[in-house]
Amino acid sequence: MTQLTSPPRSALAFADWLVSGGKGRWVAKLGSVDLLLSWPPGDDLPKTLASPPAEATIENIREAFQQWTERCGQHPDNIALLYFCGHGLQGDGQYLLASDFNRYSPAPFTQAFDFDETRLALQQSGPRTQLYVVDACRDSCLERPGGVPGLAVRDFFMPNACENELTIRLPAFDQAHGDSYEVSRLTRALIGCLEGQAATPDEHGGWEVSTDSIRRGISRLLVEELGENEPTRTVEATGFGDIPLYRLDGPPPAKLTVRCLPPEAAGRTKLACIPQHPPDLPTIDCGTAQECRSDQHGPSVQEWRVELTSGFYTVSADCESTTTARPHGVFPPHSRLSLQVMP
Repeated sequence: MTQLTSPPRSALAFADWLVSGGKGRWVAKLGSVDLLLSWPPGDDLPKTLASPPAEATIENIREAFQQWTERCGQHPDNIALLYFCGHGLQGDGQYLLASDFNRYSPAPFTQAFDFDETRLALQQSGPRTQLYVVDACRDSCLERPGGVPGLAVRDFFMPNACENELTIRLPAFDQAHGDSYEVSRLTRALIGCLEGQAATPDEHGGWEVSTDSIRRGISRLLVEELGENEPTRTVEATGFGDIPLYRLDGPPPAKLTVRCLPPEAAGRTKLACIPQHPPDLPTIDCGTAQECRSDQHGPSVQEWRVELTSGFYTVSADCESTTTARPHGVFPPHSRLSLQVMP
């Protein structure tokens, strides 16, 4: 394993949401957030903050974790959120490194904690809904670090109190990717999910973001944002149960890609999207198909790429004297349709 010679950049946030419901409708409200942050020597970030957060040392992490678990346990309907962005390694579990990792070089993992042991221990103590986001590498740990403790200890004879859990992280032995001075790729996809790109229709005619919709949608959104040829295209999103986190004020935006059959008819075809629900939206005149490339090396194709409000549409294609219409649901982040416009 390569030893770290300077404090790693890392951020750790503990948050709890207070959840209330009535008549089948749930509302989540952010209750509190504890943020721990570290930065490399010479970074100007601390100067821009009126009150810089505590550094993400192992001692500060353990203290904040203890206070957070006590708050979360005050009501079983609270939602516990743990977010970590920084350095990690994969051994018997996923080891997350504090900012003072390698402070004592003979025992560097004194300043690390086992995320998997922490998560499994919290499943026993509650609250009923728990969310974990780990935006860190899971490179193989070539040295045997010995027993890396968790932030909490499991009782193997205690049943689980957790009923809904969502854990988002990179696959084992994979690396995290991001651009300098930009939000990391996994976190950017997660933000897109929370902003509505993982929303689904609910039973009341609205749109909601739930733990299960994020679990099912985040890998697809990461591919959507990065492109098919980027090295990181998957997320390990696991969990059980499902609970709505919040409802949107209206339908989220979504993309629609349409191709016609046979492909050579695309240049003679005009496309329109007529809203069915919500019905008060105007008809979208998509015009004729454009030359597009799926990637920089592949062949070009003619297709329509349209940004719409999520909902149900009638997609109408006029090719010479023939009109073809087909109902189609458009859902975030991206829907695709092929239309037979000529026999």
